[in-house]
Amino acid sequence: MRYFLLLAAPALLLGAARPLRRPATPGPTHATAPLVAPGAVLSNATRTALLARASLGRLWQHQASNGTEDVLNGVFGYDGRRLEFVFLSVQADAKSPGRYLVAGKFRCYGDVTPFRGSVEVQQVQRLPAEAVGDDGTGKARAVYCATGSFALQATSSHGLGGRFDGRLGVDFQVGSSGRAALAEYTTNALTRRGGLLFDGEWRDGPDGDPVPAVWKQGMAVAHQVLTRFQIGDRDAHLNPRYARVGWNTYWQNDEWWAEKQVAKR
Repeated sequence: MRYFLLLAAPALLLGAARPLRRPATPGPTHATAPLVAPGAVLSNATRTALLARASLGRLWQHQASNGTEDVLNGVFGYDGRRLEFVFLSVQADAKSPGRYLVAGKFRCYGDVTPFRGSVEVQQVQRLPAEAVGDDGTGKARAVYCATGSFALQATSSHGLGGRFDGRLGVDFQVGSSGRAALAEYTTNALTRRGGLLFDGEWRDGPDGDPVPAVWKQGMAVAHQVLTRFQIGDRDAHLNPRYARVGWNTYWQNDEWWAEKQVAKR
């Protein structure tokens, strides 16, 4: 997988101290390749009905009551630079089933940038039993993988600016209420072993050089993408090479996406 190979480069996974500079040289634009998960593909009618009742967009939308718990964390570039996303608004497109109009903010290099765009689910598959295990009662769980694409455009020149494009993978199950919940632990390689996966590239303009970017739910990226995030046996602590690229603030309860209130005199 092209993006996987980019993110598995030694500079990211072996910890070479080589921070990535923001690209300035124009480069070609590449089309986004589709993702393919294991399992039987749902028919168009079945997929549409499932998406209509499952409220899939809630799986990546920030819930105010959760504070910092459902911030999506990821990496930008080749040195493990921390990237954070918060989807503040997710609305199903009434004219296009499976398409969601989204807005929110992302933070990288300490800069907060608003964005707007879309996320589109193009296919849903039921994962095979060997990929999901049982539900604790010996019965196989019904777990699905939704795949599609996303396009997120910065709406401010502050910070990175530019645009993120790429592929989406979501492992989920549907509860008795009919609503979807993340299946965070599977053996599905497409989602890096469960949960959400936004896997793509950032460009500062139509002809800009692509920079790999990937993000997942919570801290999953630290264990499913990065290596040796924490070091030490008895007294485990953050690896200094990740502390240098933004991960040292993870344990701070900083709701950086919230609008700052200015006190009136």
